[in-house]
Amino acid sequence: MSQVLTRKFLAKGLAVAVTTLMMGTVAHAETQEQKEIKQLRQEIEALKALVVQQQQVQQNQAVQIEQVKAAPQPSAAAPKALATKSDTEVKLYGFVRGDANYIIEGSKGDFSDVANVGNGKTSQPNAQQTKDKFVATAKTTRIGLDFKTNVNGAEVGGKLESDFAGSSDSFRIRHAYLTYENWLIGQTQSNFLSNHAPFMIDFSTNVGGGTTRTPMVRYGFDLAPATQLFLAAEKPNSSAEGIKSSVPTLTAKLAHNFDDNKGNASARALVEVYKDEDINKRKTGWGLAAGTTYQVLDPLKATLDVSYTKGVNGILYGTNANAAFVQAEDDRRIEQNEIWAVQTGLTYSILPNLKTSLGYGALFADKDTDYAKINNTPLNIVANKEVQQAWLNLVYSPVKPLEFGIEYVNGERKTFNNEKFKDNRIGLMSKYSF
Repeated sequence: MSQVLTRKFLAKGLAVAVTTLMMGTVAHAETQEQKEIKQLRQEIEALKALVVQQQQVQQNQAVQIEQVKAAPQPSAAAPKALATKSDTEVKLYGFVRGDANYIIEGSKGDFSDVANVGNGKTSQPNAQQTKDKFVATAKTTRIGLDFKTNVNGAEVGGKLESDFAGSSDSFRIRHAYLTYENWLIGQTQSNFLSNHAPFMIDFSTNVGGGTTRTPMVRYGFDLAPATQLFLAAEKPNSSAEGIKSSVPTLTAKLAHNFDDNKGNASARALVEVYKDEDINKRKTGWGLAAGTTYQVLDPLKATLDVSYTKGVNGILYGTNANAAFVQAEDDRRIEQNEIWAVQTGLTYSILPNLKTSLGYGALFADKDTDYAKINNTPLNIVANKEVQQAWLNLVYSPVKPLEFGIEYVNGERKTFNNEKFKDNRIGLMSKYSF
């Protein structure tokens, strides 16, 4: 009996031992397998991260390659400004230009002079009439220097610009001035003029506008971030026999720039005083003007400018064909000429390197003034009642420094006694800018 019990006990003990051993082995096996699975998962995650990182690197490289392809090829480096011993920065600029004109009929000069053509003045030989004539010149070739430096924290600058369009094609000064902070002292374009002229190839400037340069002292300051006011005292420029000016001409210009570089607008005013020494009488001449330049569309720019002057003839082109005022012989009165001037036009960019412009300019004198009545004589072929001009041009630039242009200009002037004179021509231009 006891042996039987012993055997049963041993059998049960052996079974328990085997079971325990098997469970331990299984547990150990499961623990080892879990470790291996966990390690494998970690390796897979690391591999995924490496693949993602590699893809990101490849994407960045692809973007950089595309950016390099899309970027414009670098042009030749712009020449650095020269520097003087006083550390003044000096920049040279200008252009070499050649012009040729076929004069259908008009003034015999190198460029249009519709306001004076046929006036009979011996002092203006180029105003003599001619037709079917070819002329050419390089006198508009220009060279200039811009100066800039800093003195004790203040900006000091200047400009010196010249060409060969002086009397008898002589070398002449166009601009010569210095700037100190907001001040300008020297010779430059009159403060009464604007930059709202339609583009024109003809060098003589269009009717209704002007490029008169005169000695002045000018001060400018900001009224707002995009609005400036310029005040100037200028050398008097109007003229008439027996008249002199003893005080400077005063001018003012209010200029505003539109947002997004769409263009600008301006309003201008001028006042001058002159004196007849024989009778000790004074008279005031004055003028008002306003205009705008606006980018209507990306390829299309429009300009419009209107001026009114009374007793002023030294600023706008065409007004200087007349005396600003005349002497009435009966009681020695000073009679002033009154003129409305307009210039307008469109410039259209057909291609980035091809543009065309259509322009119109005119002067209209008041025919009912005493000035007009004094000048309304059969022998007076100098004073103008009307001057009108229209032009159409095309300019092509095969490469940036070079420009070639062709232009047709049609102009006519009419005296107070309704005698007419024309100036029609075709012009060609080539220019290399530097």
